[in-house]
Amino acid sequence: MPETHPFGLNVLSGIEASREDLPEALARIANFILKDPEVAVRASMAELADLTGSGDASIVRFCRRLGFEGFPAFKIALASDIAYRSGSEPRGTDIGTRIADAVRATIDDTQEADLREVARRLLAARHVDIFGSGVSGMVAELFAYRLSWLGLVARGFQDPVATAEVMGALDERSVFMTISETGLTQNTEQLLTLAGERGAYRIAVSGRRIADLKKLCEQVLIATPLSPLPERGELGPSIAKIVLCELLAEEIKQLARSPD
Repeated sequence: MPETHPFGLNVLSGIEASREDLPEALARIANFILKDPEVAVRASMAELADLTGSGDASIVRFCRRLGFEGFPAFKIALASDIAYRSGSEPRGTDIGTRIADAVRATIDDTQEADLREVARRLLAARHVDIFGSGVSGMVAELFAYRLSWLGLVARGFQDPVATAEVMGALDERSVFMTISETGLTQNTEQLLTLAGERGAYRIAVSGRRIADLKKLCEQVLIATPLSPLPERGELGPSIAKIVLCELLAEEIKQLARSPD
């Protein structure tokens, strides 16, 4: 299921290295992405074309020139790249402050109505399947553990192949949840699409607000990322996600006590 993209995890470095060889229209796209990758990764193809003074066809040519199958694959790779900082970048802030700030922002920015709706869906579900990979897979297991203690039937998955194999058990009474720091990966995109085809209610817990992710889910909950951004392998980003889990647990307990 996973696809290896041309520049591994260093998409921006690959764009920088290729920029001098690009024709003018494609170089404009490259310059914009390098200048403001956060805006680029949130933009639709039409929006990026407008921002770069190009057209949809130029965006597609740009992605393929870099070795990607198309714009969606490029955006997934770019999102993964910019979600993490380089190990050589200065931290500037101690880890305790970074985690505390992310947790506080997650609590403050999460809407009560969203938590209540997700908690209601979880409580009513026949079963809850939760997928994440890498560190997010460990968090998926913790979510399943916490929900199980609340009396829900919940399973955590880290293997995308195994997760895809159990999709046949999903239906409109199921909840399928993904957990990811980058917001959208090829695995989460494919699994959320499959879950939607089965009629499951889909929830994404994400460290980034990605427009394409919202199209694949009924609900997106944002765990505010660390600032400065984490290095790959850091466990710090998991804390805000665990806090979201506890917020959901409190909502579930309240609903169970007062279902009306």
